[in-house]
Amino acid sequence: MVLSAASAHADGCPKLKAMTPPALESADAAPAAGRSQVGGASSADEGGQTTWQVVTGVRDGALVLSGGEMLVPRGVVLPTRLNPEAEIPALAEAATRAVLLGRTLQLAPGERDRHGRQIADALLLTPQGAVPLSRALLAAGAAYADPVAVPACADDLRAAEHEARATGVGLWASPAARLDAANIAAVADHVGLFTVVGGRVRAANEARGLLYLNFGPRWREDVTATLPASRAARMSRPGLAPAILPGTFVDVRGVVNQEGGPMLALRTAAALEIEEQVR
Repeated sequence: MVLSAASAHADGCPKLKAMTPPALESADAAPAAGRSQVGGASSADEGGQTTWQVVTGVRDGALVLSGGEMLVPRGVVLPTRLNPEAEIPALAEAATRAVLLGRTLQLAPGERDRHGRQIADALLLTPQGAVPLSRALLAAGAAYADPVAVPACADDLRAAEHEARATGVGLWASPAARLDAANIAAVADHVGLFTVVGGRVRAANEARGLLYLNFGPRWREDVTATLPASRAARMSRPGLAPAILPGTFVDVRGVVNQEGGPMLALRTAAALEIEEQVR
């Protein structure tokens, strides 16, 4: 896998300024005033704090860092062992280790999730230059794209995922990486998990401010997806009008809920992708 810093971001996608890291072995050095130190290496940037960390492992959908922190990379979802298809997290973890183990990350300021893990953007330092961590993970097939988390980077994240899907690397070596909406039982097994589901829209209707996409004739039992109608109306390209969608093959992604049948509540149109060729 070769990633160039020049092609790492699409226009409009937020960028991190690559900086030269201090020596990572200086773990015993006292941090300078006004700078945060994690794992013995840190520095301050004009826009806040920037921290360098070495990746030491991957666990439960997060990266384990040399300072003891757990990092959830923004813009992607790392499969966990809760996935009923055991090969998916195994393939993703192997791809993550191959790309990241022992490599240095430049972390941007972030926030904490309810488990105390850090959620942040990051750059992966490579011999070719610094590249976005999210793109490196996606190109390796180590994670799913979560364009809703970083709307400005949605096109870039999807492009990196498509690259991995086209070559069948990492988790995309398994046919279970993207579930078939017609397989109701398989989708139902993923309740509570971030999942990518592909299928042909059987019917599309607006009700109570939501656009309902039904993937089967029995909407109370089949896989469905919902999207705020206002979000659908603001999509930059045509194709989400209820009269147009039936018969269209789409990918939807998000956390699966159980409401009659399996349902994915899409927060924005970035979680829905229309196939260029209707199959």
